[in-house]
Amino acid sequence: YLHESAVMDGVPIFSFWNYTMPRAQLLSIRGCLNSTTTMILTRMEGQMDGEDQGAYTGESFDDALSAAKKMGIVEENESLDVDGYDAAIKLRSILVFVSSHSSSSSSQSCKITIPPIDEIPRDSIRNVTHEDIHRAYSDGRKKFRLVASASISELEPLNNEEHASKTWNARVKLEMLTPDDP
Repeated sequence: YLHESAVMDGVPIFSFWNYTMPRAQLLSIRGCLNSTTTMILTRMEGQMDGEDQGAYTGESFDDALSAAKKMGIVEENESLDVDGYDAAIKLRSILVFVSSHSSSSSSQSCKITIPPIDEIPRDSIRNVTHEDIHRAYSDGRKKFRLVASASISELEPLNNEEHASKTWNARVKLEMLTPDDP
């Protein structure tokens, strides 16, 4: 699993799954899989402590993106990061691995369908404005994050098939997260 350093900033998710949870069946997954977008959004948020919104110190999207580029953490084609492609690719990689290594996939009785990368809906962070950030913060100190998620759903057997199939419903969505969201 030498490629796992490219997913989730080097967290050994594939080794962890394979060696510590070989009989587990993943039913859903949710997380921020692209640290570049998280860093850009965090720089756009700036410091917003207290009631005085006039003390807002956040950067514009362009300035935050430029800072991320100077750090060397943006893909050569910035669209891969800011338009959700990178998160979708990482999410699909996890789904492929987990689906092929879970106890349910070894059973011949169930087919698990993973959507092609182009069929995973993706949001972009390009259009997040200072007004959006203020609104989110004012509404319970929420913060925008690009969240990759997937859940498995069972489909009824078609025609003369004996067994139901399962499919991953995956997406990368810009969400407003509350401070207590894990």
